[in-house]
Amino acid sequence: MDVLARPWTGLILCTLSQRPVGFCELAERLEVIGDRMLSCRLKELEARGIVERQVISEAPLRVTYRLTEVGQGFSEVARAIEHWGGALLAGAVEPPDAQLEQSEPSVMDRSIAR
Repeated sequence: MDVLARPWTGLILCTLSQRPVGFCELAERLEVIGDRMLSCRLKELEARGIVERQVISEAPLRVTYRLTEVGQGFSEVARAIEHWGGALLAGAVEPPDAQLEQSEPSVMDRSIAR
């Protein structure tokens, strides 16, 4: 959760799940993220072994980013989140407050009532 809790990480991983992308194209596709923040997130993801940075030695020099095998596991997480979000929007998942109202009073609630 620590990885996904960081701002923009999920969006970066979703974008990289499609194919390897150069920094400029990634920045263009994720225009809501500043270059400095994007660079910082990519370095963090690379340090955790989720993203791989590849330097292509041709004129001009290019750098691409791709998900590692570990990073590709995010696609399962993304599908689960998408499924849950779709169910929530369709009304199949009750909001937490509604679930609490239907459940038995907690030990804390019962002790307060006394």
